[in-house]
Amino acid sequence: MAIFHMSFSNISAGKGRSAIASAAYRSGEKLFDNKEGRSYFYGRSIMPETFILRPKNAPEWVNDRQKLWNEVEKKDRKANSRYAKEFNVALPVELSADEQKELLIKYVQENFVDKGMVADVAIHRDHADNPHAHVMLTNRPFNPDGTWGIKSKKQYILDENGHKTYTGTSKYPKSRKILMVDWDKKEKIIEWRHNWAASVNQVLEQKNIPDRISEKSFIEQGIDDTPTQHEGINSKRHERKAFNQQVKSYRKSKAGYKNMQEKVVNRGHLDSLSKHFSFNEKKVVKELSHELKTYISLESLDDKRRMLFNWKNSTLIKHAIGEDVTKQLLTINQQESSLKKADELLNKVVDRTIKKLYPELDFEQTTAAERRELIKETNSEQTIFKGSELNERLMNIRDDLLARQLLTFTKRPYVGWKLLMQQEKEIKIELKYTLMIHDDSLESLEHVDQGLLEKYSPTEQQKITRAVKDLRTIMAVKQVIQTQYQEVLRRAFPNGNFNELPMIKQEQAYTAVMYYDPALKPCKVETIAQWQENPPRVFATQEHQQGLAYLSGQLSLDQLENHHLQRVLKHDGTKQLFLGECKADPMIKNSQIEKIQKQLKEQQAKDDQYRKANIGHYQPLNYKPVSPDYYLKTAFSDAIMTVLYTRDEDYQRQKQERGLKETEWEMTKKQRQHQTRNRHEDGGMHL
Repeated sequence: MAIFHMSFSNISAGKGRSAIASAAYRSGEKLFDNKEGRSYFYGRSIMPETFILRPKNAPEWVNDRQKLWNEVEKKDRKANSRYAKEFNVALPVELSADEQKELLIKYVQENFVDKGMVADVAIHRDHADNPHAHVMLTNRPFNPDGTWGIKSKKQYILDENGHKTYTGTSKYPKSRKILMVDWDKKEKIIEWRHNWAASVNQVLEQKNIPDRISEKSFIEQGIDDTPTQHEGINSKRHERKAFNQQVKSYRKSKAGYKNMQEKVVNRGHLDSLSKHFSFNEKKVVKELSHELKTYISLESLDDKRRMLFNWKNSTLIKHAIGEDVTKQLLTINQQESSLKKADELLNKVVDRTIKKLYPELDFEQTTAAERRELIKETNSEQTIFKGSELNERLMNIRDDLLARQLLTFTKRPYVGWKLLMQQEKEIKIELKYTLMIHDDSLESLEHVDQGLLEKYSPTEQQKITRAVKDLRTIMAVKQVIQTQYQEVLRRAFPNGNFNELPMIKQEQAYTAVMYYDPALKPCKVETIAQWQENPPRVFATQEHQQGLAYLSGQLSLDQLENHHLQRVLKHDGTKQLFLGECKADPMIKNSQIEKIQKQLKEQQAKDDQYRKANIGHYQPLNYKPVSPDYYLKTAFSDAIMTVLYTRDEDYQRQKQERGLKETEWEMTKKQRQHQTRNRHEDGGMHL
């Protein structure tokens, strides 16, 4: 859920801090300090997203991070000078990365940059659940001509005659300090914190997200709860962590009490069903409740089904892009098995209850889903419907269920792009034969009118409804996969036209970029050529050893210090590039790598066997061992390079020049051949 965290601090010489070092740490860039004659660099596995926002009257050079903070320190030379103001703000996890960035830029521009401050922004996404931004702000304003202004000025205190006043025998006249800007006032920090909360809440409301944040404390908001403390990295961290653990335990006990109350309410809702449970069925319900970690009722099983459906979809998509999710799939399938048993049990009890409460109901004309919904409404309104009211309820239930099936996007398990295409093909064939019964076609479903399905039997309607939903789902999942690849490729190749690139080629380029360009900076043509000529070494020997230890089961992923190495070893494609790089390391024995490759192959065979047994039409799509130089030449062939740099003017010009040279060479070659042939025909010398 969205949280409010915004802390302000000053970067000052009086505390021994450096503006250059602070900017280098936050941006992940290497910056040279002119005053100290040294460089500052703090390596990061995941590069922050950085940019500088400047007011209208600031000169162009402030966009250079190194020059900006060197100029700040050059201007403020006092031992207690405040170089910059900084705030650290948590970004709402409910928003996408682009939406978070847009929200932050708008807030910083309106509250700081438009008031005359230069903002150096660094967005950190080291942990998916903790996106946050560090913003360094200049304390000194700029004059209209782009020169540095003054922070404050001295004003003499005058008497009634306009003369300077003195204290006692002091030779210095009385004066007061007049601030040229109000950026250091406590009221401004309160205002900035309030504006951030208002900005976030406005965006959440526009996105129809119910969460809201507030800069006020729990006491000011009238909330009877204990707030946690920001743990940070300093010496007090362990004390704060212990305190937060106490708060979490307290909240857990409150949640447990609330859970018990909900269970009491659920029991009340199930009154009409509980009378019809046998002794053995009650025992099974207790066991299934323990396995599913939820009370067995019609409503809770619906919630559990949606949760498992979304979890399985996201897990299988992770598998599709190379992550190992075998353990998660086992847990999901166990829960699905228990859910199926619970559903079958409740369907029996629902049918038993329906026969008691609605003896006039025709079972042949209703489905299990409709009967479940009827029991839900009976329990909800605590009344038994009769006559025309019962018929009206059933019609409404049928309309709701059909609309839900047609309009709701539910993601089917996705394993490999080829499997998805095979599923789409089979669904279309089955749907085509069903529609042919009444001389309809797939095209007729593109503009569905209200009476189209009336001529079909209920069974045929169910088939059509399911097929339409599955086709829509497949389109949605395909879009998810394409977005995953293209978002990465677009940052590396901003001038590419990815719609012309087959999915398998997108996957190859995506793998290479994730391995060799983890910061996702734009790749120049010369960079790719250098990669192909001499594949860069991404990891040191020590990291090779650590990665191989993880692959052989000696280390866990959390024990690897390099975050990029963790990401590389999660994806099968980058994992093969890593093994290829290890083979080129003279300090690593080939026998060690071959042993690990054999283990991985055996594990992959087991995973494929498991998936074949549990996922229909599963086709293994496994990466083969490959050397980095061969992979790079294949992934960035001439045809693929043309697509990746289709709108790059320099590349197109170089390509045209290369084509002209080749054409010229071919023409001169033909001329030479013609001259040689004529010389031979004239009886010249033959070597």
